[in-house]
Amino acid sequence: MALLTPEQCRAQCRVSGDYDDAILADKLVSAEDAVAAHLNRNLYNDQNALDAAVAGLTAAAAQAQDAYDEAVADAASLASDAAREMALQVAEKRLADFRLNAQRTLNGIVANGSILAAVRLTLGHLYANRESVATGVTVAELPLGVADLLRPYRLVMMP
Repeated sequence: MALLTPEQCRAQCRVSGDYDDAILADKLVSAEDAVAAHLNRNLYNDQNALDAAVAGLTAAAAQAQDAYDEAVADAASLASDAAREMALQVAEKRLADFRLNAQRTLNGIVANGSILAAVRLTLGHLYANRESVATGVTVAELPLGVADLLRPYRLVMMP
């Protein structure tokens, strides 16, 4: 579920009318993803959503492990060493991806004012700067920008 309503997105980007709602919704998903990636945590609207996500981890972990075990068994039956090695790498990557997302869920956070402000700033930036290059304008980072808003909530994950 989106952290901001379409009305909040329009207000942030100074858009009147709803003709840009699809673009704003797409940019909002990107802004939320960017903030979550910076925090190394999944974002949730409320405590109930976070609790539900955490509660689902046990079953999801069992499912991920079963899929890994099955993939390893299937890989063992492959005749080619190269195919077997690749199948094992794919299985390990899928399990590692699950574990990373599970860790981000365990460390999930309910979006507070600072996080919502960072999402709004990122959304505004993505909407205003739809190209990878800015021409004819002076560009400067805000003194109190996204990284500053998120710093107290960021988790640094080491391998």
